[in-house]
Amino acid sequence: MDPAEVARLLADRLEAAHIPYTIGGAIAYAYWGVARGTHAVDINLFIAPEQFAETLDIPIPAGLTIDRTTALTSAEERGNARGFVGDVPVDMFVDSIPLHEEAARRVATVSLFDRPIRILSAEDLVVLKLLFFRGKDIVDIDRVLSLQGDRLDRAYIRRWLVDSVGEEDERVQKWNQLCTTIPVPLKVDEQ
Repeated sequence: MDPAEVARLLADRLEAAHIPYTIGGAIAYAYWGVARGTHAVDINLFIAPEQFAETLDIPIPAGLTIDRTTALTSAEERGNARGFVGDVPVDMFVDSIPLHEEAARRVATVSLFDRPIRILSAEDLVVLKLLFFRGKDIVDIDRVLSLQGDRLDRAYIRRWLVDSVGEEDERVQKWNQLCTTIPVPLKVDEQ
């Protein structure tokens, strides 16, 4: 299975169990930026870390293999856990930062294999990519800024980033630089 098929399979299981979720990472990025290859699936589960134990039973019949003890400890301590469906890594994130509550309200619904699936909003994807702050994340953010233009709520992104890491953090400085480099395009009636 490829990551998109794994995302579809896991989303179907979570939806059937009425577990609030969203797909993030490169799969969500493909809808807001430019599709690129990925070998993993990122799933945000909008649940408290202590609910993870019971939720973990839902994707297991879909082929998820995971070290339960390690996953529960990791979810409690760091807010995330990793399992696999076949050889596809599945990174699951539970509510561990204030942004998750807001991201749950802003989920976008798109089509994957001709069926609806929930993905992170472009803004929440950018905030999370800024928090991870890897080289590939900066490239992705640059493309989202360029492609989404004035549809992207830059003030929302900056507000959540500053709330998460503080005004002086290098990630805020990088965001400011990217926004200067890629200004919001003028609308036709403003030209």
